[in-house]
Amino acid sequence: MPKRFRLRTYRRVMRWNTGYYLAEDFLGKGIIRDISSGGWRMQGDHQVTIGMKLTLRMELPDEKTPLEIEEASVQWVSGNDFGIRITNIRHVTAKRLERMIGHQLCALP
Repeated sequence: MPKRFRLRTYRRVMRWNTGYYLAEDFLGKGIIRDISSGGWRMQGDHQVTIGMKLTLRMELPDEKTPLEIEEASVQWVSGNDFGIRITNIRHVTAKRLERMIGHQLCALP
């Protein structure tokens, strides 16, 4: 069955940050990249499945406190890589994420 094409509604930036993902029964660690305000691509050390709900934490090298996402849903999985869609985020955290993405986009050549 062919995959349905969906246009992305968020601007994405390529960045490599350390991140953690928590499910009911495990804590995984990985690299977060391809970041947008709607979701991220991760490469992790613990297997996830499509539809799984996760809590996320991204370390930001320029800031003391990590960025914490209350809930995200796994959208796709390919080996150790997976994509997540943010489903629950605090307003203050969303603003921090948007600011980080904006700074990255302004820094592009």
